Amino acid sequence: MPLVNAHTHLELGWAATLYPTRPQPFPRWLERFMRRSRLAQQSDDQTAREQRAITAGIVALQEAGTTHIGDVTRSGLSIEPLLDSGLAGVVYIEILGLEEGVGAFMFERARQMLATYRPRERNGLHVGLALHSTYSTTAVTISQVAAFCQREDVPLCVHVAEAPAEVEALVHGRGPLHDLPRKLGGQTPPPAPRQTPLRYLADLGVLEARPLLVHAIQMDDDELDLVAQSGATVAHCPRSNAQLQMGQMRLDEMLARGIPVALGTESLAASPSLDVRAEAELVGDVGAELLGNTAVFGR
Repeated sequence: MPLVNAHTHLELGWAATLYPTRPQPFPRWLERFMRRSRLAQQSDDQTAREQRAITAGIVALQEAGTTHIGDVTRSGLSIEPLLDSGLAGVVYIEILGLEEGVGAFMFERARQMLATYRPRERNGLHVGLALHSTYSTTAVTISQVAAFCQREDVPLCVHVAEAPAEVEALVHGRGPLHDLPRKLGGQTPPPAPRQTPLRYLADLGVLEARPLLVHAIQMDDDELDLVAQSGATVAHCPRSNAQLQMGQMRLDEMLARGIPVALGTESLAASPSLDVRAEAELVGDVGAELLGNTAVFGR
């Protein structure tokens, strides 16, 4: 029987102390994480810390009985260890950037890693791309990555419709997520598209690549229909959602529409463990079904 952890970030295990002991709003947690991450990147041993986190994370996954993983890596450090681990699923190389030059650089770097590792895929583990989010990546980069993934049959995932603040940022051009770039470094926030996160991605062609949508909480009925019609899939991370006050995902409505959903833990910076069975305890009777849903990877 498969046991699927559809979404995590193994390399972020070094930041496990950021997991909040009490619920707190997602934007507050994200600001803390970004400040800590920027400091960490200045450390000479950060690569080693991430490598240790990946090694420990793979052991924890295996001890929990995990068979399939959806891991997101910005550094690329988890690709080789996961290919050697015997775990199936997808490891996604993450792309983001609020400046076109940054997004273009990360996209080119990710394509180079794809060219290196796709011929070496084995044990049922594939290599794909990840768009970080609607509020951290330019429209040009989002559309280019989506078109590439559709054309080249590359797995794609994206965090979307996570928290109310994401909707506020995209629809109204205000709020804590909209203001975060300026708060952290004086960077001008991007213009708001005046659309909800899901509709924004749809207009940029992301749904045509049949992505794995991570979180997918802030959605109305029409958007759920759009997801169902597109063939996209969903990773549900209930413990992280609750602790970061993201809201309640409309799980029953998704399943009624035939949308493939699996459970994920998120990273150890946003979750107490990598044991996806603990996520199933929060979703009731459908938990056992979601734990084994390998269809979310589209492979």
